[in-house]
Amino acid sequence: MTKKIGAPMAAGGLLTVLGGLYATQGLLSGLVHEGLPVLLRARGIGLDKIGLLSLLFLPSALKFLWASRIDRLTQGQADQSLRWAGNFQLFLLLGVLVLTLLPLESALTGIMILLLVLMVASVTQDIVTDGMAVQALPSAQRSLGNSMQIGGSYLGYILGGGLLVTAVGYLGWETGIRCLAALLALCGLPALWLRRRRIAVVAPVINAAPSLKAAWRRPTIRWGMATIISCQASLRWFSTIMLTYLVDRGFAVVEIGVLSGAGVAIAGVVGALLGGLLLKRFQRLTMLKASLVAYLVLQLAYLLIESQAWHAKPLLASVFLLFCTTMSLGFVVLYTIMMDWASPAQAGTDYSLLQCTDAFCALVFGLSAGWVTSRLGYGATFIITSGLAFAGLLIAPRLYARAVGNGEPDATAEAPATTMLAEVRS
Repeated sequence: MTKKIGAPMAAGGLLTVLGGLYATQGLLSGLVHEGLPVLLRARGIGLDKIGLLSLLFLPSALKFLWASRIDRLTQGQADQSLRWAGNFQLFLLLGVLVLTLLPLESALTGIMILLLVLMVASVTQDIVTDGMAVQALPSAQRSLGNSMQIGGSYLGYILGGGLLVTAVGYLGWETGIRCLAALLALCGLPALWLRRRRIAVVAPVINAAPSLKAAWRRPTIRWGMATIISCQASLRWFSTIMLTYLVDRGFAVVEIGVLSGAGVAIAGVVGALLGGLLLKRFQRLTMLKASLVAYLVLQLAYLLIESQAWHAKPLLASVFLLFCTTMSLGFVVLYTIMMDWASPAQAGTDYSLLQCTDAFCALVFGLSAGWVTSRLGYGATFIITSGLAFAGLLIAPRLYARAVGNGEPDATAEAPATTMLAEVRS
């Protein structure tokens, strides 16, 4: 099958496309994780049924299972990835419009089934988008690409969560979902408008069948997964209990709503932009160490606050927002490094495997945090998070050096592409 070759896409256009696609995924995550639980509880739906919404995030943790099939579908071409991303965007828009036909109170089962289908489509679009970013963004622009990823995801999450709840509260379920559909259409407009443009790739793509086996054979991926675990352990543990900590230290629900809504959105976007700018000036390893140092300092700050009973709301709110900013910055750094590790020959597969490692970290350490904190208290959990952060600072840089295969990982950021292509072929 031949395709029409359009004009080349400018770097700014590509970044805009990526930002819109990542914001799309944030919109659906915000709807499922934050918007729907509030709306259902306000209508008297039981917590047991609301808890089933967590099952909708299974596709995010399991997407590596079908990522190689998606890589085969796009044939390792960024142009094809853009077209498929646009197709998924249209499917998601159609699905959300169908959602307006299902009453929230009486069609919960149908809504859950439809949302599961949409989440599968959303994470599959994420595979396509990540693959396109790895293939098309040169090393110098990957930090900006991940600023768009993290910033767009944060913004979409807030719009699909808190803003949707407000819209439904004032306008009703159907109109609120139509507003969500309008946001989806707006986010997808760059991808649909530019889908016929030609996208230059950073490395030639070889004719090798993408597979999980090929990914696992590469030492870069195996050491990279270990690096992710060591970096994210303290972060994922703490993020599970950071809002409940504020509740237990006297914050009202409205105050937490403001902090977790507008506060987190602003902090997330600032951290994402700051991370992208700093990565333009400093090496990957330097920024990785800096983010790990920041995690450790903040965990020690929480330990000190709890041990001294410094529970003044302005202090806790400030440290919380600082942590959210640092977390967003750290995501930009880590996800940029993950793009460096992914082979252009099977970019979606490699990147999904690394991203799912982070997702499983969130699951394992999140469950552990809830269990330990409920039995031993916040003091003990802050000791654990501080220990995990210190261990990450010691171990992660060494694992990172193993992943890139030498002691000077940023000497030639473009060089690993050829090596990775060869590794996939072998």
